[in-house]
Amino acid sequence: MSNGRVKYISFMYVAATVAVVIMHANSSFWHYSTDSYWGITNVIESVFYCAVPVFFMLTGATLIDYQKRYSTKTFFKKRFLKTVIPFLAWSIFALFWKSRETIWAMITGAPNNGLDWTVGSVIKGIVNTQIYSIYWFFIPLFCIYLTIPFYAAIPEKKRVKVYTYAIAASLVFNYSIPFVLGLLSAYTDFSMTSTLTVFISHQYLIYPLIGYVLHKKELERKYRFIIYGTAIAGLLTFMLGTYFDTRSQGKLVGTFRGYYSLPCVLYSAGMFLFLKNISVKIKSEKVLRFLMWFQGYSFPIYLIHRYYLDVFEKYVPLLHWTTASLLYVAGATLLALLLSVLTTWILRKIPILRHIVP
Repeated sequence: MSNGRVKYISFMYVAATVAVVIMHANSSFWHYSTDSYWGITNVIESVFYCAVPVFFMLTGATLIDYQKRYSTKTFFKKRFLKTVIPFLAWSIFALFWKSRETIWAMITGAPNNGLDWTVGSVIKGIVNTQIYSIYWFFIPLFCIYLTIPFYAAIPEKKRVKVYTYAIAASLVFNYSIPFVLGLLSAYTDFSMTSTLTVFISHQYLIYPLIGYVLHKKELERKYRFIIYGTAIAGLLTFMLGTYFDTRSQGKLVGTFRGYYSLPCVLYSAGMFLFLKNISVKIKSEKVLRFLMWFQGYSFPIYLIHRYYLDVFEKYVPLLHWTTASLLYVAGATLLALLLSVLTTWILRKIPILRHIVP
């Protein structure tokens, strides 16, 4: 991989990591209010919603060529150590975190109803990410890992062409047609579903293919402008559709939401390409070294930051502050990033625990 590609990969990991934390700090979005600030939360949510798809696209860009570096056996071993072990460890931690008040009451002898844990409920909670919903990300990520050897089985010289075909077919049958039919069903009396599906690039699986193609292919300006144009259209559709539907019904409406909705796919692809192209303007060696350093903390930040945001959201009202402000979103984001990095640094100093923050 060339230095230019290393540069933009690091830049995108950093950008996507910060975007995830901003989205989660923007928790007021989930509590619709007629207050004008909710409109701002909708803009924040919409702009940064591409963070998770960008991560999935980076997975395709960085891992589909894994056979150049190691065997399939080694590929799965590395994925297991890097993601499965942290997923299990942090899911168990989340179990105790969500029950911390009950556990403390049991320790101090305060009245409590006890823990309602059973083997079945714990296993179900971990597998279905019901204990801590933020870890839903792992399930589609594991599915992507399982399909990557199939993607990699296509000869390298044919991959861009084959993947482009799969992406194009998926955009038509998996995304555009269902999106249009969904709108017709929601806003008219017409109701119909489509059963035509291109499974090789269905739902989240389209993202690693898009990431690989945009990683490998240098597009002509006219094609970049087409992608940027559809990305802007996707963002505006997502943002304005959510805003007006929610305002009209008086509650949060998700007609235009979803990581495998057409607006999200178009916007996320355009943002990936945009981040790739603006990264070449970074010339400072200090900035580049910082990006590569920060990239090493991106995954642990994802694992940890939500716990700090939980604490902030609980205790901010005691300071007579509110989460419904740009100041809170900015401050909570910065503090969560700093504390997550510090926590990761400490855990990496402990021989056993360093394996849960790879």
